Amino acid sequence: PAPASSYSISLLDNRSFRNSNVMRKWNMCSKLFWFIFCLRECNSFIAPRLTSNIVREGSSKIYSNNNAFDVSKPTFDLYTLRNIRGDALLRYNNLNQSEPLRINLYLLLSFSSFSYTAVSEAVVGEPATLTGTVASTLLGLFGVYRFVRECGRRSSKLNRIEKELNAQALSMRLPTNQFADRPYESNAVKLGRVLRSNRRVLAICGTSSQLQEALQTVRILRRRLKQASVIIVAVPTDASSVNNWAEGGRELRSVLAETSDTKEWLDYFQSLGGNESGENDNNQLSWFGLTYSGKSFGSGSGSPPRLLEMLGQTLLPVEPLDEDDENESCSSSKEEMSNNAILMAQKQFYDALTSGDESGMTKVFSTNNSPEVNEVLEGGGRIDMWDKCLEDGARPSGMKISGSDVLLVSETEAYSTVIEFPADTDSTLLAVQKWNRATFDDEWKLQLHQTIPWSPDSKAAGTLRCDYRGCTALTRGPDRRWNFRGMID
Repeated sequence: PAPASSYSISLLDNRSFRNSNVMRKWNMCSKLFWFIFCLRECNSFIAPRLTSNIVREGSSKIYSNNNAFDVSKPTFDLYTLRNIRGDALLRYNNLNQSEPLRINLYLLLSFSSFSYTAVSEAVVGEPATLTGTVASTLLGLFGVYRFVRECGRRSSKLNRIEKELNAQALSMRLPTNQFADRPYESNAVKLGRVLRSNRRVLAICGTSSQLQEALQTVRILRRRLKQASVIIVAVPTDASSVNNWAEGGRELRSVLAETSDTKEWLDYFQSLGGNESGENDNNQLSWFGLTYSGKSFGSGSGSPPRLLEMLGQTLLPVEPLDEDDENESCSSSKEEMSNNAILMAQKQFYDALTSGDESGMTKVFSTNNSPEVNEVLEGGGRIDMWDKCLEDGARPSGMKISGSDVLLVSETEAYSTVIEFPADTDSTLLAVQKWNRATFDDEWKLQLHQTIPWSPDSKAAGTLRCDYRGCTALTRGPDRRWNFRGMID
């Protein structure tokens, strides 16, 4: 047998060898962690300098080192592996301060879990076991999944912000007042400047027939859109003009702007992408809306925007509504006769509503079912008959109205809007009514009455739809029909 001293020296040598291997692995993991830290720093310091000579796709503006103070200069983002506008990254970081931290933590969790077998003996003091290896692998896969998911969300948010910022470079000519010689201003302005002047913008792109259908609601709600400080931009895909959309556009003159470069707008709508291939179908109507801050409040494709619901949710009046607002005047004697007849029928409706006169309500309404009310009933909604709606405590006794306006679509169809002021409350409501008659000599009958809360301080929680049968109520839910805060993704 070897002497005791020789055995002790051999044991020490084995321990020193094992400890040196552990320290080597520990140093390797330390370098890996430092690499992750440097990766994070590169994203905010080194990457902007790697993209100083990049031309932004879809724009004629060139960025160079000489333009060092341009915050919109593209920056390479290591998390999404693509170039991002600098101002988009700035807005994203201000709104999502904790998200980069979560991404780094998930990345660190993945590397730590996958390096368990290498550092187990140094950290725990024992070699890696089968159970620990399986658990660390599963934890590492979980970290990779969450890392990829957070990076995908980051990319989607940055993509939306970039689209919102790119839209602000589009140009338009704003409408003039009704007494001006020309309908639009001579000088074009950028969309971003319009937003900074406390106006909202709703842009609609489509063919002549699609724009005519979409702008029908704009014509009906023209006065309310003006009270909400909304500018409408119509972008035709077939070289049509406002004369093809709205019979000369007289009703739209106060809210409708003109594109100064239609091709520029069409290219932008094309870049939004509306189908699986990422391109917007020229034969499909599409739209988007931007608030004062430049954020999108809605977008969609295939069907026109539902303006009444958007007025109650986002496009609120900029100033308190007044009970002394006068009715809108008419431009011709023929229209004045029809308008007066509709306003008289509207007054009869509100007299019957506030007094509880069920027979008077029957005289005002048409006996045709309203498609809007049928839509609610077919979806499982309930209708309250007029005898219940007109009971004491249920009817709006003492309610006042002001600021009525009428739109004659044809000799047999018309629309009216009015602001309602319920008694003993500061809230106001926007009411829209649809009228029809069989022939020119018949009386106007009310087919649909719809109201929605509309005031500068609160958003609408629901809407009310009524026809000759009674009223149905719709409340706001989490499911929405259009892509709010999106840009036609």
